[in-house]
Amino acid sequence: MIAKVNLRFLAALVTVAASFFACGAQAQNFIYGNSASSIPGAMYKIDAATGVVVKTCPQSKGNGRGMVVVSNVVYFTVTSSGNIYKTNFNTCSDDGIAFAVPGASSLSTIAFDGTNFWIGDYAGSNKAFYVSPSGVLLNTVTLANCTGNCDGLEFFNGKLISNRGDADTAGYDLYSTAGTLLTPAFIPATGFGATGIAFDGTNLFVSDIFNQKLQVYNGTTGAFVKTVTITGMTSPNNVLEDLSADYSIVLGPPTGPQIVPTLNEWKLILLAGLLAVMALVVLRRRRS
Repeated sequence: MIAKVNLRFLAALVTVAASFFACGAQAQNFIYGNSASSIPGAMYKIDAATGVVVKTCPQSKGNGRGMVVVSNVVYFTVTSSGNIYKTNFNTCSDDGIAFAVPGASSLSTIAFDGTNFWIGDYAGSNKAFYVSPSGVLLNTVTLANCTGNCDGLEFFNGKLISNRGDADTAGYDLYSTAGTLLTPAFIPATGFGATGIAFDGTNLFVSDIFNQKLQVYNGTTGAFVKTVTITGMTSPNNVLEDLSADYSIVLGPPTGPQIVPTLNEWKLILLAGLLAVMALVVLRRRRS
């Protein structure tokens, strides 16, 4: 009888856990962007389907360039600085300097691979810096088709993708993480000033900087998918510079910087605790 009860209890627990995971599954519903300005409201949380801005945060460090979102933490760069700053997007707090890039005087676009950061140079070169969260420069690569001051860089599917210049119209090239050019014009000539780029796990979102639009491209083929028009950018300077999806959703729970466990991490912790309690109850009943 005890064995049957335990089996029933285990089955019920597994069912509850499975339902909990299913009902709370995360989706990449938002794309984040920053304005090339230091005015209030210069960071945006945008509904990826409708283009509606659902939240803004001020940014007072300087002229906004790159941004990375990991759960509720935003890492961002500004011109004329080698620092990576951070804020909590839930509270819009000023959390100061996260780390600095050694030897850098001006930084541009920024991306995250789950552990370390890829950061573009904004001092005129075609370099991309690979930097740890503690500010250790791990590598520097050259992006052959970048003419300098490239402001669109993303890490996705183990590769890098970059535009060819500041608000360039020539498209985006695919590189290895060693800087080897793999696919020129993976996203072909855009015909608009294209800057920031973000990968949501399926598609690539590109900032149409002067038209308040997100242009969406297939992450496998580079083919155009659709246009999402942004509404609700109330700041006087509505030029959307860089973009980011939530990397904790795209890449899974991060091994790099974070403030609090992600939703999936909390689920795993709770499930492990429930299974441990169940095992203890079964063991005690068998011994009695």
